[in-house]
Parts: sequence; structure tokens; C-alpha cells
Amino acid sequence: MTYFRKSALWIGLVLLFFAVAGPYAGIVPKTALVIFGLCFTCELIDSGLGMGYGTILTPALMFMGFSPWDIVPTLLLSELLSGFTAAFFHNEVKNVDLGWGGKDLKPALILACGSVVGVVAGVSLALTLPQDLLRMLIGCIILMSGLFVILLSRHLIVYKHWKMLVLSATASFNKAISGGGYGPLVTSGQILSGVKGKSAVGITSFAEAFTCLLAASVFIAQGGYVNVRLLVPMCAGALISVPFSVFAIQKSNENQLKIVIGVLTLAMGGLTIFKALQLY
Repeated sequence: MTYFRKSALWIGLVLLFFAVAGPYAGIVPKTALVIFGLCFTCELIDSGLGMGYGTILTPALMFMGFSPWDIVPTLLLSELLSGFTAAFFHNEVKNVDLGWGGKDLKPALILACGSVVGVVAGVSLALTLPQDLLRMLIGCIILMSGLFVILLSRHLIVYKHWKMLVLSATASFNKAISGGGYGPLVTSGQILSGVKGKSAVGITSFAEAFTCLLAASVFIAQGGYVNVRLLVPMCAGALISVPFSVFAIQKSNENQLKIVIGVLTLAMGGLTIFKALQLY
């Protein structure tokens, strides 16, 4: 089956799910469409550049009036689904090789393993440390990552498994605390270590899905919950956007992609710091 047919079938199934599950979950149509469009856009960026879904979506949904406890576990569950979907489609168009024995499977599994420490620490510390301090720290880390990607775009850092484990643990810590901040670190960190931009995006999608599975489980185990009214339009918008962004990345220029990822990471770091300063 061609990529176009697989994409059309996938979009049809997601739309059917949205049409059936929406009324059942008691969703207000206007609100559902806004969330659908917002998640479609954020996942379009995330699946295409390996970052942006949680980093953009969390503050946007808070602005709409949803609480962090509504947002973070629900967002993690939706990104679990969209992450694996993005990894599948990236693999289909050869942006990444995640098949059994594929060259990108081992780096993806290393990042997934590194998530365990970061998620457990992130959920635990999120309940004790000042949130303003954590936001500021996350923003600084993301900002520096983007700056390094731009400044060192023509230089390589030797790839080491232990470096990827530390990177994944730090990014997972960010993810568990805020629902975002994983992609900017992991994608930019891989690029700085010599991984090609397209492969880095696909690997990030795969590894982040594991991180979201673990983080959502820990949150729910500690009394968190999934808001079904938020989950349905969130999943529908995110899942439909994946085939579009993956196809766009396949046609992109590798060198230009690296610069775009660097600039976007830099912008997200600056935005995170700005929001943290507003809270003082």
C-alpha cells in the first residue's frame, strides 16, 4: 500500500473515532474544534521538527482555562499515541530506520531507557521544588540547546551512549514536570552529536512516546486523571496531522532543517524563560 493510501486510511479512521467518541464524551462542539485545530497545528510542528507539541500546547490550554492536572496527564497520553504514529510514518518514508536491526533503533531505545530516571525524578521533584525555579531552569536549558545547534551546525560532538542517556534523563525530567521540553533537548542534542536532522526527528518521536507512557502511568498512579473531554479532540487533531508533517520533512533540505530546528529551539527556550519571569 502506498504512503498516500495509508495516510488517507489513517485520517479516515481518526475522523471516524472523533465523530463517534465526541458526542459520547459530552464535548462542547465549539471547544472541541478549537482544541482539535490547536493540537493539529502543534503536532504538525512536533512531528515535522521533533519538538513543540507539549511546549506550545500546555500554556495554550492553560490560557483556555484548563488546569495543569487536566492538561499534563492527558497531553502525555495523547502524545504517546501520536509519537508512535509519527515514528511509524517516518519509518515508512525512510526518514528514519526503526525496523528490527535498523541503524536508528538502538539510539531510540537508549533514549527510551534514559527516560526512566528523568520521569521518576521529575514527577517527584515537581511536588516539592518551586515551579518558577523549575520553569526558569527548563527555559535556560532549551535556550542553550538551540544556541549550540546554530553556532555548532558545522561541527560535530562525538556520539556517546552515556551522553544520550544523560540527555534523555534531563529531557524526560522536563517532560514530566511541564508536559513539554523533551523534543527541543533530544532533537538538538542528537544533531549536535552528528545524527542527521530527519533521523533525529524520527528517533525523538519514538523515544518520546515511551517517555509519555511512563510519565502518564506515574501521574495516574499518584492520583492524576485523564480528562476525556480534552483527550478526544486532542488525539484527533494530533493524529490527523502526522502524515502531513512526515511527508513535508521527507522533502526538506537536511542543512536547512538543522538551522530551523536550532532557531525553533532557541525561540522555545526564550519563550519559556519569558513566561517564568512573568510569574515573579
